[in-house]
Amino acid sequence: MKKLLFITLFTFCSFANAAVVSLSAVPTGWRLQNYTAGNVVVWYTAAATPCVNGQLMMPANSESERNRFWALILAAKVANRSVYVEYDDTTCKIISFAMKEG
Repeated sequence: MKKLLFITLFTFCSFANAAVVSLSAVPTGWRLQNYTAGNVVVWYTAAATPCVNGQLMMPANSESERNRFWALILAAKVANRSVYVEYDDTTCKIISFAMKEG
């Protein structure tokens, strides 16, 4: 019984470790990549482990959101402006994004 309780608590604590991390950078060195089925991934960000090679992914929510992200990153690259990205540090999925003021 104690072993089952320990496993249950450990499982819930593992899920509790997920956190939203914010990242702010000028994305000149980022690589946007579009995969089949409309999956958009950005590589070489400053995202920390476990996001291998700085990989951040757009969730599979909507095509319009992926298009807005793509347009934001391209505009920031051209204008040499910083973007702000929040992502889940366990799944490396992007939660929100914006261009920084000023």
